[in-house]
Amino acid sequence: MKVNKSIRLLLLALMVILPSRHLLFAENSFGIADLARRLEAHVAVFASDSLEGRGLGTDGKTIAKQYIAEEFGSIGLKPPGDDYFQHMDLRIGLARVPATNVVGYLPGSDPLLRDEYIVIGAHYDHLGYEYRDGEIVIYPGADDNASGTAVMLELARHFASNPGSTGRSIIFIAFDAEESGLLGAERFLTEHDYFDTGKIRMMFSLDMVGMYEANNGLDLRGIGTLDGGVDLAREVALSSGLQLSRVTSDIESRTDTRPFGDVGIPAAQAFTGLKSPYHMPGDTYELLDYDGMALITGYLAALVTELSLMQKLIPSARFVRHMRPWGIRLHAGILVHLGSTHHRYPDEFFRADGLFAFATGLFFRMQFGQKFALQCELLYDFNGSHSQWGKYRQHSLTLPVNFHLYMAGDDGGFVRAYPIAGGYFRHSFAGRDEGIGPDFGNFHPSQEWGLNFGFGVEVMKVQVAYTWRMGLTDISNIQGTRVYNTGGYFTMGYRF
Repeated sequence: MKVNKSIRLLLLALMVILPSRHLLFAENSFGIADLARRLEAHVAVFASDSLEGRGLGTDGKTIAKQYIAEEFGSIGLKPPGDDYFQHMDLRIGLARVPATNVVGYLPGSDPLLRDEYIVIGAHYDHLGYEYRDGEIVIYPGADDNASGTAVMLELARHFASNPGSTGRSIIFIAFDAEESGLLGAERFLTEHDYFDTGKIRMMFSLDMVGMYEANNGLDLRGIGTLDGGVDLAREVALSSGLQLSRVTSDIESRTDTRPFGDVGIPAAQAFTGLKSPYHMPGDTYELLDYDGMALITGYLAALVTELSLMQKLIPSARFVRHMRPWGIRLHAGILVHLGSTHHRYPDEFFRADGLFAFATGLFFRMQFGQKFALQCELLYDFNGSHSQWGKYRQHSLTLPVNFHLYMAGDDGGFVRAYPIAGGYFRHSFAGRDEGIGPDFGNFHPSQEWGLNFGFGVEVMKVQVAYTWRMGLTDISNIQGTRVYNTGGYFTMGYRF
C-alpha cells in the first residue's frame, strides 16, 4: 500500500510539472476531469508528509513557497519585482519568525481599467506538526488550505492562457501566516510597495474549497460587499452549473478577507464548509472532492472575468455604511442566561439563599461604529429565591437593555471585550411559593425595574458574559418589609 501511494504521488507531481502546452492540450481534450487531476496533483504535493504541515519555520513551508513561485513562473505570471517573494519578519510571542507571501500578476487588457486590480488569494501555510507520545504528528492541511492554493494556481493558469480576456489586472497571492492571525494579508496591504492597494477593487480569498458535494454547493461569503455582487454571482453560477449554497454581505473575519475589508475593499471568501477534518491530522488529500474543485475553478474564472470587464466596481451601500466611523449596523441572535437569583432584604441582617435561574430568548443589537452598541433582549425568565415558606419561583418576561463599550478588538475581529451597563424591565405572570400561587398585585407586584452590570467577550459570533442583575423595585407589599430581586448570570449568545 505504501509503495502504491508513493507511486501515485510521484505521478501526480509529474503531471504538475509538465509544460503548460501539454496541460492546455489535455484540458481541451478531457475538460473538467483533467483539471480535477491537476488540482489533485497540487494538493497531493502541498499536503504530503514531506512538507511537514507547512507550519511557520518549517523546511516544508519553504518547499511550498518555492513550488508556488516555480508554478507562477511556468504559468507566465509577472513578478512584481525581482522575484515573486514578499519577505516578512513576524513577531510571534517573543520570537521573530520569517514568513513569505508569494505574489504574481497579469496585466489587464483594457487601457482604462488595467491600472485597477482584482486580487485572488489563498493562504498556503498550515499548522505544521507536533510531537505526541514520542511520535511526529503532521497536520497536512489538504482542505485547509492546499485546496484553495491549488484552485488559485489553476485560475492563474487559466487567465495566463487566455491573454486579453480580462480588462483589469489580476494579482495572485499565496498568503503566509494566515493561521497566525492573517498576518500575510495585513503585511501585503501595508508593506508591499509595488501595487497601489488603493486601486484594488475586489478581493477573493479561496480558503477551504475541497468539499463542494458535502457542503451541497459553494459559499461566497462577503460577495454582497460589492455593489451588484450577489446578483452577478448567482447569474454566473446558474450559467456555470454551480450551486451557490450561501452568499452574504458581511466580510468573513476568519480568513484573509478581513484585512482587505478593514480598509474598505470589497472581499469575498470562497468556502465549502468545515466538512473535512478541520485542523486535524486526518485532513489528507485523498478526502477532497476534486471534481467539485474543478467546477469551482471554472465558476470563479467566469465570475472574475465578468468583474474585470465591468466599467465600475464599487462597494455596496451596506458595506459603505459599515465602514463609516459612526455607521449603524443591526445584528440579532439568540442567547441563554444561566445563574442564580435570590431576594435581598436591606432592612434585615440576613439575605435569602439563592436558587438556580435561567433565561433564554433573542437579542437585537444596534452597533454604532466600532466602539459602542446598544443591545436589547427579549427573554423568558425563570427565577426565584428561598423564602420563609420554602422555595419561591416565578415565570417572567424580562427585557434587558444594555450598553456595550468595546475596549479591545473591533467589529468583525476575532475577539472583542466589553463592559456591560444598563437596566431591565420584568413582568412576572405566574409562579409558586411552596405550592401556593403568588398573589400578584396584592402581595407581590407583577412588574419591576432594575440595573444590569457585567463584562463580556465576543469571540467571532459567540458572546460569553457575566451579568449582575440588581432590582430597584420593592417586590413586597407588606408594610415595613422591603424585598428586592438580585441575581448573577453567565451568558452564552450567538449572533446570526
